[in-house]
Amino acid sequence: MTKPWQIWLVLIAIFAAGTTGGWLVARHAARRSARHLLPPEGWAAREIERVADEVQLTPEQKERIKPIVAANIDEMMRLRRQALDIADRMEKQIAAELTPEQRTKYEQILQERRAARKQAHDLRDARHQADDAPPGGGPPPAPAPEKGAGS
Repeated sequence: MTKPWQIWLVLIAIFAAGTTGGWLVARHAARRSARHLLPPEGWAAREIERVADEVQLTPEQKERIKPIVAANIDEMMRLRRQALDIADRMEKQIAAELTPEQRTKYEQILQERRAARKQAHDLRDARHQADDAPPGGGPPPAPAPEKGAGS
């Protein structure tokens, strides 16, 4: 017959193993995610390569769409910054109309929304990275060097 302390010891060991395993998996995912995040400047090259792979662009087509993608990504970044500025201004204007108690609650709600958006953004990034990862789980291949006029 087993003793109660043995049961507790097994339960504690299972809990510790699960906690350690979860921490290691989360740490690995965070490191891998950080390695694959592209700055906005890298979005254009990534988008061009994605389209090229999906529809088998010719080299000439790739050259013609590069400025299209670059200009539109620049515009999207400007619009995104504008939208964030407008949302920030609106939140400040709303907060100015609230009582101190309401303002405290409103700021808490805003923090929760920001955390939820960040979590959704991180999840979306992880999915995109998984989609872009080559078979075998290594880092994505580096873009092919461009052939210049002097090559």
